Amino acid sequence: MEPNHRAPPGNTSADRRPPTSDRRPPTPTADRRPKAEDEPEGVAWKGALAIALAVGGLVVWRACSTPDRAASDAAAAPSAIPGASDPADPAASAAKAPRCAAASAAPFVIGDAPPPARGPDGAGGGAADSAEDLAPFAVEVGRGAAFAGGFAVGAQREAEGGTVAMVATLSADGAQGKLIRLARSRGDMDPPVVAGAGGAILAAMLEPNAGGRAIKVARVEGEHVTWGAELAEGRDESLALDIAASGERAVIVWDDVTRDGKRSRIMLASADVGTLRSVTSARPVSQPSTDAEMPRVIGRPGGYWLAYIARAEEPARKAATEPSEVNEDTAAAGETITHQWLEVVPLDETGALTSTPRAVTPRDGHVLAYDLTLSDDDGLLLAFRDDDTPSGSIGGRISAVLVRLGGASEPRVLVGGAGEQDAPPEAALGVGAGVPALLPSARGAGPGGAREGAAAWLAIANASGPTQLAALTARGELADGLHAEPALGRGEPIAASAEALLVAHPAGKAMKLGVLRCTMTAPPNK
Repeated sequence: MEPNHRAPPGNTSADRRPPTSDRRPPTPTADRRPKAEDEPEGVAWKGALAIALAVGGLVVWRACSTPDRAASDAAAAPSAIPGASDPADPAASAAKAPRCAAASAAPFVIGDAPPPARGPDGAGGGAADSAEDLAPFAVEVGRGAAFAGGFAVGAQREAEGGTVAMVATLSADGAQGKLIRLARSRGDMDPPVVAGAGGAILAAMLEPNAGGRAIKVARVEGEHVTWGAELAEGRDESLALDIAASGERAVIVWDDVTRDGKRSRIMLASADVGTLRSVTSARPVSQPSTDAEMPRVIGRPGGYWLAYIARAEEPARKAATEPSEVNEDTAAAGETITHQWLEVVPLDETGALTSTPRAVTPRDGHVLAYDLTLSDDDGLLLAFRDDDTPSGSIGGRISAVLVRLGGASEPRVLVGGAGEQDAPPEAALGVGAGVPALLPSARGAGPGGAREGAAAWLAIANASGPTQLAALTARGELADGLHAEPALGRGEPIAASAEALLVAHPAGKAMKLGVLRCTMTAPPNK
């Protein structure tokens, strides 16, 4: 049963107003002047007046502080999160005019959304209408993608006595949406990953089998689903999986453990976009000596970019050289620091490596998460979170790096890392526990400044407050400030075209998908 988020009825001044006929104090007249012998009655008159004033003040106070009024005030107030601007600062509020607006009147809902809360008059519009709570057994969505028909995203929800994997599509303006069923999903798997292939959508999903797990790839055209050959994924605990199309080929990448189980490696296979028949069998593409995981692939003209996290472990403290130096009663287990960095390699149109993978972030870093998109000249722009604190804690910094076929730039700190050289003003802001998402946008319209060259949106979703949004130039520099957008709220951008963002908002057990039109520069305040 869906929870009923009905707001308590408000207390209005009409509901709480006391009768005035039996509370009106006697009015003194010229014939009824207070005399010395009437002193006790005068005292009583003054006391009654004081009581009436107190009651009236209480009524006014209750009328101005009803639950509905308090809830609406709380909903209107910006949520404070690490890195957000102070809402009490008028100058900051004036400088941060909205950059995004909804493209359609109503979102596309996957699942059963909770009923709207009712106000005191029985109509909708209660404080719970804007609630974005994720309930157990809720709809899950993955990364989205743009294609010729608009947007697509992999999703899964409880149905048919289990979990069903599907693809949701939205028109470019968000006005029309539909769900295409793929298959029953067995086991605790992630939603399918999707990629655009002209007017079609490619979807890849994991499925348990007797040998561990298999990767199933499908082509979705309209409501028609065509399945391709299955790929053996192995028994690795990781669920990392990605797919991309370029020309007539598609490549699928994932991570799997080596036969001896000592390290993880990146695997790749390719298929024909039209038929999904295998063109090349699965093969490792990371270096044999590298422990690699979390691959991502993106198509570019004439090939692809492949990125992944490489890692090496080093002891945080040296062990005692002699057994006699160890006190068994006080000895603690040695803590391990994991150094993680990003490696990138270009692939040709068949999915073959065209060079040796190279590190594009420091090897002594601690990359926890990253995202990527194409930049100008078909280069690769990456945003990553570097943090040596425990997972999910507050701290670290978010940086960007630009990679081209001829080499990579130095990573540039965007958020966090205050005091570092050439850090922007936003570097002093905290990133909370959020991770970066990079979404493509319109290319620069002219040879002017950094604002004209803005090529991507950087979004940082955070459970403790609204999502932060900033525009990045093609070189990975901040073109617009990082701050919350009223139209975005706590939603998470999951896909983008040159003109719009696809945003997912949790709503109880359902998921709402909406399209925002965003401009790279804030409109002037009038």
